[in-house]
Amino acid sequence: MELATGSRPLHVQHLLEVLRAPAHCAAFEPHTWDRLIRVARAARLLGTLSARVRAVVSAERLDPAVRRHLLAGQIEAEFREQKMRYLLSTIEPIVATAAAPCVLLKGSAYLAQGLALAEGRMPADVDVLVPRPALDDMERFLLGNGWQYDNDITPYDHRYYREWTHELPPLRCPGQALELDLHHAILPPLGRLKPDTRALFDAASPVKGTPFYVLAPADQVLHAAAHLFHDSDCTNRLRDLVDIDGLLRTFAGGDSGFWRALNERARLHRLGRPLWYAVTFARAWLGTPVPDDASVAIDAWRPARPAASLMLDLIERVLAPVDPEGEATRVRRWASYLLLGRGTWLRMPPRLVAQHSLHKLTEALLSRSVSVQSERA
Repeated sequence: MELATGSRPLHVQHLLEVLRAPAHCAAFEPHTWDRLIRVARAARLLGTLSARVRAVVSAERLDPAVRRHLLAGQIEAEFREQKMRYLLSTIEPIVATAAAPCVLLKGSAYLAQGLALAEGRMPADVDVLVPRPALDDMERFLLGNGWQYDNDITPYDHRYYREWTHELPPLRCPGQALELDLHHAILPPLGRLKPDTRALFDAASPVKGTPFYVLAPADQVLHAAAHLFHDSDCTNRLRDLVDIDGLLRTFAGGDSGFWRALNERARLHRLGRPLWYAVTFARAWLGTPVPDDASVAIDAWRPARPAASLMLDLIERVLAPVDPEGEATRVRRWASYLLLGRGTWLRMPPRLVAQHSLHKLTEALLSRSVSVQSERA
């Protein structure tokens, strides 16, 4: 691995330290807590921080102001968990009557499995995966039961989602606090990397007492790695890295063959490079334990040295939230732009990148023109 522990930005050092060893926070001064809580909130990790601190530090040892902030994180996390459970309960009858499997992804999967990393997590939506041939039927069932698309989703947007991406536009339903994202793959089908979707379903396992499934442990890690290091710009995505750390600690701790299976599945799905980035950052930033033989095997997926060095440098600059006592630097903004461009390039062929970019630019110019005319009127 090529990333040193010292590469972590200074303003997130205390947050990463407490996530790894929560007992350390009992000796923190008020000014340290002030910055720590603001960083955790910006990273969408206040609920996770609260859960881990409460598990090992008694409330009496914490300042009352700190307790209030941690309680706020706990309440919000519990609210979101309740809303996620409610959403899943409302679509269970639809899923139960479907002929195809419905696989929970990310936060909903962590919750359904009762994983420790789900405690305090604050989901913004629910992601499910169904086979591509079953997508239209599942969509029709959902639309017939109150789910709907936003009114501003245009015909072009529908085409973009259905033909060029791995999911439909976000679905909303009156009475639901969270969106529902319906996937038919874990990465865009026209992108540079094409995981074996059929193998994902073949290895998925049922969630007891429900009609849902979850991916195999190794596939869950690979999906999280691909989501962060291949299909995003990595900007302010520290929470996703915390998920990866939690998955690796959970699955590796109870299965001596996990690391071998992870490497084999990475080869099958062609996701070795995102896995290398994930393990590299998890080790350096969160101290994720990785056996030496597994580390050697994963190092085989490392990109060429110039590309690896550039990518590590760019990701280091944007992965954490902006320092609450400062603002985004020009270097950070440029790093985000470059990683956003990389993500777009990886999602679709060059011709479609140009076509999609031109369409969005035209849309933006027309919208601006209409806005200016409205102001003049």
